[in-house]
Amino acid sequence: MNDQRLLACAKLCKKCSGVSVDVGTDHGYLAVYLVKHGISDRVVACDINDKPLASARENIRKAGLVDKITTVISDGLDNVDHKNVGNVIIAGMGGELIADIISRAYWLKTNKVNLVLQPMTKWDHLRKFLAENNFAVTDELPCVDGKFTYSVMQAVYQSNFKAPKLTLAYLFGGLVSGNTEEGRAYLRRQAKRLSAVGEGISHDPEKAGESKNYLSAAAELLSRADRGDR
Repeated sequence: MNDQRLLACAKLCKKCSGVSVDVGTDHGYLAVYLVKHGISDRVVACDINDKPLASARENIRKAGLVDKITTVISDGLDNVDHKNVGNVIIAGMGGELIADIISRAYWLKTNKVNLVLQPMTKWDHLRKFLAENNFAVTDELPCVDGKFTYSVMQAVYQSNFKAPKLTLAYLFGGLVSGNTEEGRAYLRRQAKRLSAVGEGISHDPEKAGESKNYLSAAAELLSRADRGDR
């Protein structure tokens, strides 16, 4: 597997003697990788549509892992048996959809499952949702795949969670550090997005304060990238 985005997801999975769940498995590459590399003894690979699952089943068969990986048609985690689940990976979706999937699975809190989340869009919505629902983001791993930059989040429910301040810099940059090339690329890309919004509304007198906040957050992320820290 040479998909840098999925490799980053695998790195944030905890070694698990139970089950890992790959939500939106697509071709099943991550599920196969987790078993082959001893990260998880068993994997449930689920998708809302049968067509990608058919592709996943074929790849699982070719890998000789039919006895280790189960495929399930499921809208998010709705049809997944939550017993002995150690990791849940939700990657390649918008942040709003990821938040919705988590919100419908109460057992992620009671079982304190290790969540590995990779939003394609609406990362700010997802970080806000996690903070407001006592899911602590414990790590973020940035990666570059082709022309795109991503951040993979690791999160777990904590009843005594102390939420971070939900500043624009946090919502867009999270815990990503500028001490790697991938981290700097991510922070600079997110700063560019913030700047675009800030500059876009800068000519509206009623949004002067909001524009300043966006531009200030962009400057903070650029500074973090230059300093090489969080």
